[in-house]
Amino acid sequence: MKIGVVSDTHRNKEKLDSVVEWLTTNQHIVSLYHLGDDYEDVMGLENWGIDIVQVPGIYHKNYLNGTLGPKVVESVLGLRVLLVHSLDKDVSENDKTVSDIILYGHTHRPEIELLDGLLLMNPGHLKSDLDKTVKPSFGVLDIEDKSVTAKIYDLDFKEINSVSLIRSESGLFRSS
Repeated sequence: MKIGVVSDTHRNKEKLDSVVEWLTTNQHIVSLYHLGDDYEDVMGLENWGIDIVQVPGIYHKNYLNGTLGPKVVESVLGLRVLLVHSLDKDVSENDKTVSDIILYGHTHRPEIELLDGLLLMNPGHLKSDLDKTVKPSFGVLDIEDKSVTAKIYDLDFKEINSVSLIRSESGLFRSS
């Protein structure tokens, strides 16, 4: 099951639309996970025939007043996937213990990290051509019965980082 992962679009619908078109046409994603900033940016994307799952950024008015929760938990082929905007503000130690995958944004820096069987992924940002000295990027998460692959792409649709993992009862582990 392929899932597109984006964050920190900051009203740049042009970049978001381009990425979603590529993800649906070339990666055949079934869902898009949007990790905040800006929450409303996904409006209209349902026309692509994909499920949209999203969390607000930490400065969104409904995040601040508590009417939108900071976390969404998805179960994907038996894995617990936690979506948040800020890894530092929104993720508890318990979240790290009970999750298999944590997807987050906020820093605008693309990262893939494996910590004791827990996959952490930040797809980067789609805000502008350069933000905080970082070029825009997005991710693809491919979850299968026995494996998980996480990839980050630039806007030329070239892979810039990836990890392939094997699933086990005690977590996710790098393939040999």
